[in-house]
Amino acid sequence: MTRLLVVLALLVIPASARAADTDAAHAAAQLFERKVRPVLVEQCQKCHGQEKQKGGLRVDSRQALLAGGESGPAVVPGDLEKSLLVKAVCWTDKELQMPPAKKLPDAVIADLKGWVKGGAIWPGDEGGTKAATPKGPRVITAEDRNYWAYRAVNPPVVPAGKNPIDFLIESKLAEKNIPKNAPATPRELVRRAYFDLLGLPPTPEEVDAFEKDKSPDAFAKLIDHLLASPRFGERWGRHWLDVARFAQTNGYEFDQEKPYAWRYRDYVIRSFNQDKPYDRFILEQLAGDELPDVTDDSLIATGFYRVGVWDGEPDDARAAEYDNLDDVVVTAGAAFMGTTFGCARCHDHKLDPLLHTDYYRLLAFIRNVRTYNGGPITSDSSAFLPLGDRAAAAERLASTKAKVKPLREQLSKAKDAKERRRLETEIDKTERDGTAGIEWALAVRDGAAKPTNVLLRGNPSTPGEEVKPGFPVVFGGKSPAISTPTDGELSGRRLTLAKWVASAENPLTARVMANRIWQHLFGRGIVKTTADFGKGGTPPTHPELLDWLAANFARNGWSVKHQIRTVMLSQAYQMSSRATDPAATAADPANDRFWRQNLRRLEAEAIRDSVLTVSGTLNPATGGRGFFPRLAGEVLAGGSRPGDGWGKSDGPETDRRSVYAYVKRSVLPPMFEGFDYGNVNSPLTERQVTTVAPQALMLLNDNVMREKAAAFAGRVQKEASTDVAAQIERAHLLALGRKPTPQEATVARGYLDKQTAAYGALADRLTFAPDVPISLHVSYLNRLRPSETLLGPKTGWEYHRGSWSGGYEGILTVDRARTPFALWAGPAFADGTVETKVTVSNAMEVFGVFLRGSVDSDTARGYEIAIDARDHVVTLVRHEKKPVTLARVPFHPRANEPFPLKIAADGPRIRAWFGSGSEPLIDVTDTEPVTAAGRLGVRAWGAAASLDGLSVTTAGKTQIVATTPVRAGAGDGLPAGWTAGGGTWAVGDGAILAEAAPGSKAIWDAGPTVADGVIEADIMLRADNGDAGLLVRASDVRDGHDSLNAYNINIRPNFLRLGRHENNWKSLKEVPYAFQVGRWHHLKVEMTAGRVRIFVDGSSEAAIDYTDETPLPSGKIGLRSMASQFSARNVIATAGKARSVADMRPASLPPTLASAADKALADLCLVILNLNEFVYID
Repeated sequence: MTRLLVVLALLVIPASARAADTDAAHAAAQLFERKVRPVLVEQCQKCHGQEKQKGGLRVDSRQALLAGGESGPAVVPGDLEKSLLVKAVCWTDKELQMPPAKKLPDAVIADLKGWVKGGAIWPGDEGGTKAATPKGPRVITAEDRNYWAYRAVNPPVVPAGKNPIDFLIESKLAEKNIPKNAPATPRELVRRAYFDLLGLPPTPEEVDAFEKDKSPDAFAKLIDHLLASPRFGERWGRHWLDVARFAQTNGYEFDQEKPYAWRYRDYVIRSFNQDKPYDRFILEQLAGDELPDVTDDSLIATGFYRVGVWDGEPDDARAAEYDNLDDVVVTAGAAFMGTTFGCARCHDHKLDPLLHTDYYRLLAFIRNVRTYNGGPITSDSSAFLPLGDRAAAAERLASTKAKVKPLREQLSKAKDAKERRRLETEIDKTERDGTAGIEWALAVRDGAAKPTNVLLRGNPSTPGEEVKPGFPVVFGGKSPAISTPTDGELSGRRLTLAKWVASAENPLTARVMANRIWQHLFGRGIVKTTADFGKGGTPPTHPELLDWLAANFARNGWSVKHQIRTVMLSQAYQMSSRATDPAATAADPANDRFWRQNLRRLEAEAIRDSVLTVSGTLNPATGGRGFFPRLAGEVLAGGSRPGDGWGKSDGPETDRRSVYAYVKRSVLPPMFEGFDYGNVNSPLTERQVTTVAPQALMLLNDNVMREKAAAFAGRVQKEASTDVAAQIERAHLLALGRKPTPQEATVARGYLDKQTAAYGALADRLTFAPDVPISLHVSYLNRLRPSETLLGPKTGWEYHRGSWSGGYEGILTVDRARTPFALWAGPAFADGTVETKVTVSNAMEVFGVFLRGSVDSDTARGYEIAIDARDHVVTLVRHEKKPVTLARVPFHPRANEPFPLKIAADGPRIRAWFGSGSEPLIDVTDTEPVTAAGRLGVRAWGAAASLDGLSVTTAGKTQIVATTPVRAGAGDGLPAGWTAGGGTWAVGDGAILAEAAPGSKAIWDAGPTVADGVIEADIMLRADNGDAGLLVRASDVRDGHDSLNAYNINIRPNFLRLGRHENNWKSLKEVPYAFQVGRWHHLKVEMTAGRVRIFVDGSSEAAIDYTDETPLPSGKIGLRSMASQFSARNVIATAGKARSVADMRPASLPPTLASAADKALADLCLVILNLNEFVYID
């Protein structure tokens, strides 16, 4: 069967069952040791332990929990309903509430539920044995120290002339008489190398060049070329960010942003591109601020401490402090040493020779790290440091602090509200000016060195003996001498710890990283449990090979690139992944001995990046805060505060590599989460690989996937002319690096013909679909264009957001009777007939058609025939300030079955027919009619609605809406007579909408050239970021932030400013002013020669009155966004007696409906992007 036909069987190739079982068992054991056992010990065993068993229940062993007490089994593995332990901690039964004094936090209850649901794994007690009672303090023995992972690295001797990797692999194969696999084909090898090193597919030309290069060093040259690419750091940096549990927010309910967390991500990418020695990489992350040669990068690197979770509202502040420290100990242990130190937080490690005291001796190295508090960024911040000239920055910050101090004293005494606002504005401006130009990093900062006590059972309320910083006993137990740096704020403790971790003498560090590199090149490590080299993990399948790799890594300057190159040049790496040898497959079905390469599915980011690459839309921009992937309404609806803290990116910004996607812990894009990038709260050293149906559905139906498939089709058409056979071939070459087989080409041609015919039959179909949830945070709603609340045709319609109200904690809720809607930009009419066939789905709530429609502040006016699919009624509504229902009759449309709809308006009489009946279902003569001509409109809520053959007949003339040339809708672009200079602009709700972009401009070219006169405009800030600007006397406008001459009237939420552009920016005057986000403010600018007066919101007193000694000449009027999202309307220029009003209607454009053949080709491209061959590395 042709590969093309496997599209609906996407991802049928499962990961190794044994590997998945090992990963799952290890994760379950870690959940128990880190989350469950401490709760049972601290909260339960006092009353249900060895000495006391209330209700006949013990909780100190799995056997005891399964047996239960007087009420029955406390735990039934996998069954939450039958597990009394779950019922007790949830407090759903008044007679059974444990612990009785206070309910456990929700996060703890979730951990207990997850443990029970996962089978109640209890390491060491799965067989039902009772946990042994300790006889005394644990003693670390010579046998403990002789465990393979704790012994010094001891590389084997390899015969001269042999490749060490191949020799050691083949030696293992020879033990079982397993033959090694054949080499991969050149095409397979070049694609494997590109994906492994860059996470991107090669172009057809790159594949062809490698296949033709017959030189013996062809593959070595290819590796060197790829290692030198800046895309390498993005690929391998992403691997490390998993380990470092990188995210840009705190987690928990409010999940607020951690400013500048992105600098740590950029640092990691730079480090891999620079091939920074791995030991230096460790030193910088653990103690970059304590190094003798501190750099900006070494300070940024300490963000390692800060990018984990943080609870801003903990129930127990002391416990939260230790949770933050534990997060660092656990992450550092997993990342650098493959050791589960966190399992010794409450007691001696149950599996590994790690003592309870070892944990706290390690914790003592970081005990004086100041706790992140999410506060303002100042010189006293606990987690932010200035970059660049730190001495100069410190001087400026001290000066600013001195200036602010008396203002704060005045503020504390001020009683008048106006005076308080003035002082608050002055303080804000003073602090802003004092920190302007200072670059900050999220970093570690030390406080006073606190004593560290062993916490009995991990409880901060029961401190035990005090301990000093020291290393675990199994590693010698040394309490090192700590050299304190001359900087009084530093202790030197972390640098001491970092040097021990990064030492070549540390038996784990080189092994762990060498194993991780192998993992990323073979799909699994030599030690499968890459974060656990202890007894709870799996032993190495090739211990000698692991030691050789570790020694080679350290011996070659800890160079990651050298290590990768060494592994990739082995025959083992270059083998085929195809399991075509029955004998080898039978002898080693899981490929534990690496007789072949592993078939590997791409990670979520690599799949997305490959789609962008193949479609020709990948934006190579690097660094910065990152972009916000588009989220569908149902995704946003899942949050407790939908949309809060989520930004909006537009255009090419959304096509950047996935590593630059903004990472919010509570909101992961479905593409990422669906393909197993789901854990950003703890170190993720191995991504699970699941195979589930939603993955295929996502790749087939996701809006972004369909957009990129259309872009892919457009690229194919450009590169392969109009010849269908050439297009099919080019599509395969771009996506798969090969030509289609004859059978594939035949099937593809037949598919194109079938889809072209199908789309031809739907040429006049219009579909509208809501894309926002019922509630949204006001900050996010204000960022959305109206056309992003209701998805529909991109041209010919103007979109409006509908009516939203509320405001508690910033959450707005849509009025179900006035949801987002669209008005056709065709001619207005009063009397006429509308006809169509309507198709609605099961999830449809309300579908409506408007007649005589107009808009008032985003709310529809006119008549609406509204079908309420939930209540099974159809209503006629007259929309005024409040909706008035004129008729309500039963009607129950069948889901996914088209039904005819005809609406006639004749003066005050409105009739509507449904189905094929000759009598109208609604026939109403309105006693208070809306008589003015208006527009045709549509709304849909709950799910999409499709309209086939929508037509308007008025004055004897019929127009088919889908094909009639009309003005464009609220998509990208400006009104007629305006020109954009960068950025993203749109039209909607009678206004120009500006998106956040640095220095983008929109010039009213069709407007007057003004020197003296009055310029007016309404401006509404849609977010509190950046400067919204009104330009006057604008000339010589070119691309570039400040490439123009003009006066710029800037507004922000807290000030009004007049500035001057002459290919550079100069602030002329600034005053405090409270501009509200989401509210229209009226600006009036009077210009006479060099005098500029600015009035706000109708005030007769000028907020700014400034005279420029060298005034700019006459020029145009415009708008400018400096990273601001805002809207502008009612732009009016008055010069003498001439008054000009800017036309805010969209430009006149014909419909841009793609042809049936174009849509069919896009569908074929989508099918190809869904093939196993596209999402797997051979």
